[in-house]
Amino acid sequence: MVSVLVFGGRGWVGQSLVPALQRAGHEVIAPRHDACDISDSTDVARVFTESKPAAVVNAAAANTAIADEAALRAVNVDGARNVAAAARKAKARLVHVSTDLVLDGRHPPYADDAKTCPVNAYGRSKAAGEEMVLTACPGAVVVRSSHVYDPAAPDPSLRGFIEMLRTGAPCRLFTDEIRCPIARPALAAALAELVALDVAGTLNVAGTEPLSRFDYGTLLLDFFRVPKRRNVEEALAAGLTPPRPLDLTLDVSKARKLLATPLRGVRETLQADEGWGIRAGKVSRLAQRPNRRPPRSS
Repeated sequence: MVSVLVFGGRGWVGQSLVPALQRAGHEVIAPRHDACDISDSTDVARVFTESKPAAVVNAAAANTAIADEAALRAVNVDGARNVAAAARKAKARLVHVSTDLVLDGRHPPYADDAKTCPVNAYGRSKAAGEEMVLTACPGAVVVRSSHVYDPAAPDPSLRGFIEMLRTGAPCRLFTDEIRCPIARPALAAALAELVALDVAGTLNVAGTEPLSRFDYGTLLLDFFRVPKRRNVEEALAAGLTPPRPLDLTLDVSKARKLLATPLRGVRETLQADEGWGIRAGKVSRLAQRPNRRPPRSS
């Protein structure tokens, strides 16, 4: 058992990561955002001094809904650098969570060491964050993942889409934007494993089934038995402003060899899951109340 410091422990990924680490026998310290602002190097140094972690997982991120590049950089670049520098000084193992959006979507499939080539502000901030991490802490592993869903509950993005369907707003999903979604429990388990594995550099940890946004979204809407699912329309992402990366298929063959955690596709994951009736009830109640915008990971 080691002590693991988790930044972003109350975010979408962190909510599964903290219990996954605890199940692995680790002692977890997960400060709230208002208890430690990772964009403040003094704040980060204080938390490291207080907690004395053997390992760190940085799952904190300013998300894609934020248009202000300065706000994105404060967390995704400056924060990433501060955590990495502190981890190296403390000689702590660092697992940094990144995204497939550091890539341009033009040359799939992408290997683990594919060079960053982002096309939007969020991707630029995460790509710069990766560079900061690997410069400040060369022994770190930077995990590039894809869209994260959970068979147990709709993710924040899907909740927003469900609300749009409820209100009758136009609902379109892209048929030409490809991702490799991964179930939240699987990603959390993989991150927990990487705390103890001797691997450095960038590593793709994602699902094994490339899916268009349309196919992926409608699979989940059908799985959760969302009302008005037939109102979803097909659309194209090509040519939009700001641009969106199209095919972000990731090669996860290295991760599948390294990890005991199975990496599966969406269909395989949903087919293996049970309790549809319970989930349908949750979504029915959710679809009847106003959606709340999810907070930034903290």
